[in-house]
Amino acid sequence: MAPDHLDFVDIVAAARDLVVTGADVHHRRIEPRQPDAITWYCDLDDGTATDSERDPASYVRWVCPALRVSRAAAALVVPDLDVSRAGPQSDLGKLLEGFGRLAGRTRQPAPGTDAEGRYVYVDPAGILDPALRERIDTWPSAMHGDGVVRPAELSSISRTGEGLVVTSLSWWDSPAALDHQIDLALDIARRLAAHPRA
Repeated sequence: MAPDHLDFVDIVAAARDLVVTGADVHHRRIEPRQPDAITWYCDLDDGTATDSERDPASYVRWVCPALRVSRAAAALVVPDLDVSRAGPQSDLGKLLEGFGRLAGRTRQPAPGTDAEGRYVYVDPAGILDPALRERIDTWPSAMHGDGVVRPAELSSISRTGEGLVVTSLSWWDSPAALDHQIDLALDIARRLAAHPRA
C-alpha cells in the first residue's frame, strides 16, 4: 500500500476534532481532543500482508472503557448486549448450539436473543431499536481486502471487561465508513450510559 493509505483516518480526525494519539505506517489510534461525556478511542490497523495464510484482516475497533462490565458480568452465558454474525459459524451460534446439545435439545435462542438478517442480537434491555439495527446492517462503501469496493460491515458489538467494543473487519480507505462506525458506536454508548441497568 502507498504510504498515504491512512489519509482517510486523518480526514475523519480533522472533521471531528479528533487527535491521533498513536501512529505508525500501518496503524492509527484516534480519540476526542476535548473530553466529552463519552470517553472513547478507536484503533485502526490495515492488516498488512506478510504472505502468510494467517495474515490479519484490516480492522477498526472502537472502545468505550467507561462501559466495561465486571468479570462476573462478562462471564455470564447471556451478555447484556452482543451483536455478532448470524449462523452456526458465529461465536454466539456455536456457544448456543453447544449448550443446547448439553441440555439434550435443539438449538434455541437465549432470552433476549433475536436473529435478524446477517446478525444475532442479544439485547434484553432493548437498547438497539429498529433504526439502530438498520444502521448496523447498512454501511457506506469501502475497499475490501480483495480489492473490491462494496459496503463495509460490522463484525461485532459487545460489552466486555475492556468496555463497549464495536468492531468491523476487512475494509479500508473510506472516511464515510469510519464516520459511520464512530457515529453508530457513540449512539449505542449514549443509550447504554442512559439506561438504568447498563
